[in-house]
Amino acid sequence: MEFPQVVVVGSLNYDLVLKQDRLPYKGETYTADDLIQGPGGKGANQAVQCAKLGLSTAMIGKVGEDRFGEALLGTLRAVGINDEGVKRQGTTGLGVVHLLPDGDYYSTLLKGANHLLTESDIDEQKNFIQNCEFLLLQQEVPDHVVEYVIDIAESSNCQIVLNNAPARSIKEDSLKKVDILVVNETEAAYMENASVDSIDEAKVAASNLLKRVQKAVILTLGEKGAIVAQGTSVIHVPAKKVTAVDATGAGDSYIGALVFSLNEGKSYEEAAIFASEISAKTVSQYGGSDSFPTHNTMV
Repeated sequence: MEFPQVVVVGSLNYDLVLKQDRLPYKGETYTADDLIQGPGGKGANQAVQCAKLGLSTAMIGKVGEDRFGEALLGTLRAVGINDEGVKRQGTTGLGVVHLLPDGDYYSTLLKGANHLLTESDIDEQKNFIQNCEFLLLQQEVPDHVVEYVIDIAESSNCQIVLNNAPARSIKEDSLKKVDILVVNETEAAYMENASVDSIDEAKVAASNLLKRVQKAVILTLGEKGAIVAQGTSVIHVPAKKVTAVDATGAGDSYIGALVFSLNEGKSYEEAAIFASEISAKTVSQYGGSDSFPTHNTMV
């Protein structure tokens, strides 16, 4: 049996993106200019980017028994993702995104089927989890499921990559089993209960977080780049300059590219540089995972 290089356990959402000049005031009905709709969810996004870059990828999660669920399964299959670990139950998770002219966005999530994922569902896919090269986790499924997956993967040779997004408290004994932690400045500030408003503060936070995981911390800073902490090294990797039009899914695109590069044997710094290039291309186009680059478009 051939096992996937990457297994992603996480969320699958259908995104409804409203393009508008500003957010409505309290009690105001504001008219949006356009609607972009398509696949989303941090888990599915990261899986799609991995697959688009050429990694054999499997997804574990849940979608609803509705047309949104069918559409999400179609997206996974279109890029060659193994979806046998994606079950259908209840209502599909939805992401409602308000996209502003500068590329920033505000997002509201309906948990839906994502929070129906159980430890029993994970047990059915244990073989894939224990035989992959990289395991990707986020925080849009129940926390006890994330912790359970980490425990299963710890005894294997796979590298556990945790994207603590949205930021959530994690048991220290689970966190110390994680190989690579990826967070943005908001998530790092939550985990450290400290300000992360500058590159220097980000370096301090990344250095502190590194003490709580196995191998490395990648702290992303948007247009300011990223901090890469490993061993005794804490460095700043600048972002590639680009005109951003839509930041939706950019962090997920970054993580998928990071894993791809690490799987190629690159260093953490080299992987962060490549991930910056990929996410820069993502934010320069409208749409969620549909806008993610393929390996061919980056050559």
